[in-house]
Amino acid sequence: MTSELTPSELTPSQTPPSRYKTYGHIVLSTLPGRNATVLREVLEAESMVCVHAASVESVAEAIETNAALVVVTEEIFFDRVAAGQLGQCLDKQPSWSDIPIIILMRDCRHFTDCLGLINQTAHHRSILLLELPLKRQVFAAMVRSCLQNRQRQYALRDTLYQLRESNRTLENFSYIAAHELRNPLGVITSGFDLLARMALDVKQQKIVEMGQRTARNMNQMLGALLDYGKARSQGENAFTPVDMNKVLEESVSVFQQLISDRNAEVSWSRLPNVQGDRQLLIQLMSNLVKNAIVHNEAASPRISISAEPRPATSLQAARWLFSVSDNGPGVAPDNQEKIFTMFNRAGKSRAQGSGIGLALCRRVVEQHQGEIGLRSAVGEGSTFYFDLAQVGEGDE
Repeated sequence: MTSELTPSELTPSQTPPSRYKTYGHIVLSTLPGRNATVLREVLEAESMVCVHAASVESVAEAIETNAALVVVTEEIFFDRVAAGQLGQCLDKQPSWSDIPIIILMRDCRHFTDCLGLINQTAHHRSILLLELPLKRQVFAAMVRSCLQNRQRQYALRDTLYQLRESNRTLENFSYIAAHELRNPLGVITSGFDLLARMALDVKQQKIVEMGQRTARNMNQMLGALLDYGKARSQGENAFTPVDMNKVLEESVSVFQQLISDRNAEVSWSRLPNVQGDRQLLIQLMSNLVKNAIVHNEAASPRISISAEPRPATSLQAARWLFSVSDNGPGVAPDNQEKIFTMFNRAGKSRAQGSGIGLALCRRVVEQHQGEIGLRSAVGEGSTFYFDLAQVGEGDE
């Protein structure tokens, strides 16, 4: 049987591996008194660096500086405003981070408030509730488990960083390669065009036409790669209010000949203003509209665009949810995620394309902190949906 925490007879247990101490420190936030003294002694006995934080502001600062662990007592919930500030700080963590927090409670008097904190933040998987009085060994084991969890988070962060660097290197290479290949491809295209004007027999004419067609397809793919490379991440500060009606008008105007040839119809209801990058949004709508036409086997393709408000939540401000629907062949469930990957042409359509358009759409939406997806069934058409930020009152 383990004994309860007492200030006396605290002998250090086996020193934890040094890796525990390389990822920040433990922040202890509690009122002065016996509990605070005992908790600190236990942590120091385990060779863990402990920093006392007397206020919620201090805890928030610790979270912002990526502390390894935060230990707080229930007094933090005496002030609901302060507890709310703690929840807001948790939500500001990067996606890879979920700082472990141990909340120590006596008689569970503030259990409901703790649940409220857990429910209001997306970063709640590492919030633990322990009832006082504690057992020394139980508390020490819990701390070590939390530090191991934090270590795994940092390992994930490092892996994500390496993957981003690798992806950035590959994207830079593809962008430079596409740019450099355009000049020699232009020479080849001009050569085929000159040959096409010469007197050729039937076999020679077919070879030249095949060369022209291949050069055009390659030029289209290089252009798509360059567009994909240009759509690079930028901060929200660069975004401005954008009228999506004008964006759609400009996007559709480019495809008037295609719309006429396919007897297609593109319609939309009154669309809202959004916060974003105008040129990127034109690329987004152009790709979605063109995709809905060229991959549509109907005699008269019909595309409709609409938007509806998505209310704000505790985790995200209010946004607009856009839908682009068509009467095409639909996409099988197994292919609905694949079509957003590079060079994928899932489905039965034989339409020519670069295979990059929908991957570019995903990149643009993600740069606008949104998500893009597809609702579809074979033979019942498709609806692509994505969300964009609403324009704030002071941004109009």
